[in-house]
Amino acid sequence: MTFRDIALRLIARGWHVHPLAPRTKQPITAHGKDDASTNEAQVRAWWTRTPNANIGIACGPSQLAVLDCDHGLNSEEDFIAWRDRNALPITYTVRTGRRDSFGVQMYYGGPMPDVGAWKLDGCSGQVKSLGGYVCAAGSVHPDTGETYQVLVDAPLAPTPELVRKLQSEKPKTGKAGQPITENRNINFYNLLCKWRNDGMTEDGLIVAGLQHNADMVIPPMDEDEVRQIARNAARHDVPEPVPEVFIGSAEEKTVTDWREHYHTVEAHDSVGPPEFLIDSFLQRQAIMGLGAFVGQKKTLLALNIVRSLCSGEPLFGKFEVTRQPTRVLYLGPENGMISFSNRVNSIGLRPYLGKTFFYTTMSMEKLPLLQLTPEEIQGAAIFIDTMIRYTDGNENDAAQMKTFAELTFSLIRGGAESVVVLHHSPKAMTKAGELSLDNAFRGSGELTAFLSVALALRTQDMNDEYGSASLIRFVKQRDFEPKPASFEVTTDRATCLMAYVDGSNGASVLKNPGNADGRKAEALQVIRDNPTLSLSKLVAKLAEHGIKRSKSWAGQQHNKMFGTGVMWTKE
Repeated sequence: MTFRDIALRLIARGWHVHPLAPRTKQPITAHGKDDASTNEAQVRAWWTRTPNANIGIACGPSQLAVLDCDHGLNSEEDFIAWRDRNALPITYTVRTGRRDSFGVQMYYGGPMPDVGAWKLDGCSGQVKSLGGYVCAAGSVHPDTGETYQVLVDAPLAPTPELVRKLQSEKPKTGKAGQPITENRNINFYNLLCKWRNDGMTEDGLIVAGLQHNADMVIPPMDEDEVRQIARNAARHDVPEPVPEVFIGSAEEKTVTDWREHYHTVEAHDSVGPPEFLIDSFLQRQAIMGLGAFVGQKKTLLALNIVRSLCSGEPLFGKFEVTRQPTRVLYLGPENGMISFSNRVNSIGLRPYLGKTFFYTTMSMEKLPLLQLTPEEIQGAAIFIDTMIRYTDGNENDAAQMKTFAELTFSLIRGGAESVVVLHHSPKAMTKAGELSLDNAFRGSGELTAFLSVALALRTQDMNDEYGSASLIRFVKQRDFEPKPASFEVTTDRATCLMAYVDGSNGASVLKNPGNADGRKAEALQVIRDNPTLSLSKLVAKLAEHGIKRSKSWAGQQHNKMFGTGVMWTKE
């Protein structure tokens, strides 16, 4: 069977393939694994041009997580015993061309972040998924000349929890002499910036960076990615040498005018009032955080903001768009492409796609913030969904939060109109009596410290998440007073559009019916006993029983019981 035949069989499985130089793991297309395709004509063309090219499988777009076990096994019997001992499900498995040990690659369905240098029960290796690729069975190992062979030809098993929980065992810092295994882009960039400060040129950074990537980054990044990071680091001016100062000595540095330490009068007078992209809601040249628990519609809220920025239509039908960005960039490595694209179509963003609206999902390799070019940043509103995907999953690490904050500030300094960061809330938020900065954003306080504006979002009825109104509250703002500071919105199931609830100014968290106050059954009985009341009177009737419910909630329950729609009769 030829390499082309193997590649065609792989794309028939739905796996994205790309050619590697013969007997190597080196991609030969311009963008490496990012060029991987399931297009038959493209695959035929690649292997017609290079018939002996090894075959790479891009794991992320193929929805694969490959548990690559490099060391610790000596035979197939060892592998089976290790697999069974750790309760790893049987799945499609390839024996690699490695011969210093019995290397295996277990393919699982369901992508995850890559893991470098894991250890488990005497074995070690990597997990290659969203950011990686593997050599397919039939490829030739570059060192041994042996062929990768299918060891277990079984259906794909879902990625097991044990694999998802594997963590890198090696140091996470980017100091010279230490491997870089996590936060690869950030730590690599910081290291190259240090070399730049020491006087290294752009060409020097590229050469040294490529070598350091090959030797010390686990797993290595693409060479194009390394070159781009080196170019970004080279943009920084080499700082002037700082003379050593001895306070109170004759060698103390002379300050010609101490006023230079402070803002001038001219700089002070040049500062105007806060500017907005969306009046009294989305501030220009600011970083906004959206905090909500899982399933509380924070992505829908973000897409509503995006739609207003692209269309110019008022947000929620209330907040006017005062300045449209040049483009909106939505970085969504936590979103599946199928569900996200459906939401894009439902909410009416399809006409702007590829023009003023651009997005990524988990179906693509995560786009590092450092790889955003000056051209795409300038004039853009940038949405990051969610922040945790840009910090390797540890929001409690203050150092990681500081690094993320600096990267986000660099987007503003680079000309972005605004940055909106989505983040998860702790579970306690669902039981909170009121929304606050602390219960809306989990993790290190370094995160909330750098936000200019923070919004908390919570469904009012936790038993009816998509039918209930949602509470939006400003829990932090620096330069303006939001009016209103809290309010409710409803969400149309078909269009995903959110609408401002008139009269909800100053709305607060309602107790969770059926949970926090235990009075849902009583409320439902009141509705059953009064089927002909208008919505306003129904809410008043509930209040007579000491039960506080919104019109939205009461209308939804009435509709479920009687199927007559929501009664919006005005008194």
